[in-house]
Amino acid sequence: MKKLVLFFIVLLSTGILIAQSDCSDIFISEYVEGWDNNKAIELYNPTSDSITLDNSYRLIRWANGSTTSDLDPLYTLPLTGTIRPYSTWVIIQDTIPPGQDTMVWPALRAKADWLAPYDYGGTTPGGNVLFWNGDDAISVQKFDTAWKDIDIFGEIGVRPLNWQGGTNPSGAWTDTKPYCVGTGIYLTKSKTLVRKHNVKYGIDRITMNHYGDSLTGGIPNSFYALKEYDSLYVNFFDSLGSHRCDCYLNVSSKEFASYNYSQTINIYPNPSNEKINVVFSQYSAFANAYLEIFEAGGRVIKSQPIKKIITQIDISSFQNGVYFIKIALPDSIFVQKFIKQ
Repeated sequence: MKKLVLFFIVLLSTGILIAQSDCSDIFISEYVEGWDNNKAIELYNPTSDSITLDNSYRLIRWANGSTTSDLDPLYTLPLTGTIRPYSTWVIIQDTIPPGQDTMVWPALRAKADWLAPYDYGGTTPGGNVLFWNGDDAISVQKFDTAWKDIDIFGEIGVRPLNWQGGTNPSGAWTDTKPYCVGTGIYLTKSKTLVRKHNVKYGIDRITMNHYGDSLTGGIPNSFYALKEYDSLYVNFFDSLGSHRCDCYLNVSSKEFASYNYSQTINIYPNPSNEKINVVFSQYSAFANAYLEIFEAGGRVIKSQPIKKIITQIDISSFQNGVYFIKIALPDSIFVQKFIKQ
């Protein structure tokens, strides 16, 4: 027994055993992997105090399955700025010099809180970080006597395969076990992923190594994005700049009201084959609201103003499949998935 206790004391003292706790530090709340250079990462502060990033936090792109990107200044981005309580920090790459590469879309640049340096293949520290394309892991690290991962997107040391085959090795994590061998639907390429509201802390190395569901035999599961993220269509940027998180439940009632989390919008029945109903929880909330329906690929197929607390929409002419409904209010955006069957 004494040896066992001593073993755990050693683990704790060396920092090998790290326990994440609810609502205690920043984590990734949104990931954008859009066309060309439309890349963004959103960080969320789930605490009641402002968090200053300078000299204490950094972002790393573990390119193509690398395990040593943290040793390369080009792939390590020191973060600067301050994230207010229960608020987000959106990082987008800086202006690309004309003629060098595809410009970031203005709609995405408008969401930036901080512009990261653009210097792909150059010498600027962090200049290679915001160039993920679906098969790169990303981590947020914090300095506490040493740098350690406090949140990880993807799986460090793994480069998922390309289901398209051919000579292009670039792939993505998918929705089919074991998620990294190129079978199934891409989840981390040409997608926007939003962290689920019940996620209250990031993924450390220990959690990452046990992230997928267990298998009986064969290789272990890799990163399964849908476990903690909701998947939205490519080049969707509207949700950047705000994040719904259950950490707000720890806020006093006065603070709670100021964050406008009391509003809810329900879509039912879901799935449906003929009609869906859009229902607001607050009677006055639908004033000046607008509704759009998107196909999974991002094409708008229906748009209309909302004038009732319950709005019924005929979807009988839609093809069977997954759709997204976006509802824009004067002070917030709601996006929800529904299925036509």
